Amino acid sequence: MALSSACRAALFGGLALALAGFARVVAVCAAAPSESADDHVDADLGLSAFNDRHYDEARQIWRDLAERGDPRAAFGLGLLNDLGVGGAQNAAATLQWYLRAAKAQFAPAQFKVAVMYDSGIGVARDPAVAAVWYARAAAHEHTRAQYNLAQLYETGEGTPRNIALAKVWYEAAAANGLDAATTKATAARIFLSSHKPPAAVTLTPAILSSLTAEAIASVGDKTTLELCWSAQAQQTPVEYYVQIISLASAPAEIAFSAYTERSALLARLPAAPADYAWRVYTVAPALGDYAPSAWSYFSVR
Repeated sequence: MALSSACRAALFGGLALALAGFARVVAVCAAAPSESADDHVDADLGLSAFNDRHYDEARQIWRDLAERGDPRAAFGLGLLNDLGVGGAQNAAATLQWYLRAAKAQFAPAQFKVAVMYDSGIGVARDPAVAAVWYARAAAHEHTRAQYNLAQLYETGEGTPRNIALAKVWYEAAAANGLDAATTKATAARIFLSSHKPPAAVTLTPAILSSLTAEAIASVGDKTTLELCWSAQAQQTPVEYYVQIISLASAPAEIAFSAYTERSALLARLPAAPADYAWRVYTVAPALGDYAPSAWSYFSVR
């Protein structure tokens, strides 16, 4: 089965990239909500054992922590199965552990889940699901996820073909230091500049990705949501206005709003239980026109 261009880029570098990336993200990521200070120290011990090639020791440390909800430990277990170190490669177990970390908003794991769906390794190939996981990781500024999501929008695989959104995500990856994205962003800008909009323009609303309880993580008195959507190519330059309203009162109050050129972002809400609705307006500033998506509903519990 042929891999998509996004998947080939994701797999570039193989073992060396995986090891270097894991060491980096464990070093810089803050503790997850369910972690204690001791968990954080223990996770570092697992990484030390991994780096020293004591894979059985790393597996035991990480398994204990993963069962207590540490997403970095779950990611480590996924990596052990992914690389086949300290045991045989196991694609099903790899996906299981990566998913556990990904659902806790651990961006490196979200990227790995996206790659598995993009490539059809350990799961039926589904570029549309891959696009959602790339977008969730991209919202956390995961550079390679931004690049791969741009590739999907450029080719129209798993998403609508939308060169404008591809350009935006290439630019994001380039700003985060990925040199290959700079060339891609330039090519997209040239392509867009050569296509003039028609006299009559019709805006197509965005399509929201489902927001589930798994996409909500609370830290202290705040809840972080990963909001993402897909969008058709428009006949004129557009941006997106994201709006979340609280349903606790009548009339409903705006709990969050933001303008963005991207198709994913993070939003923070109070952690207290409440019901909400969100939607995305596709806005054409030059025309003074907009097209709202349908409302999508979720609860913080």
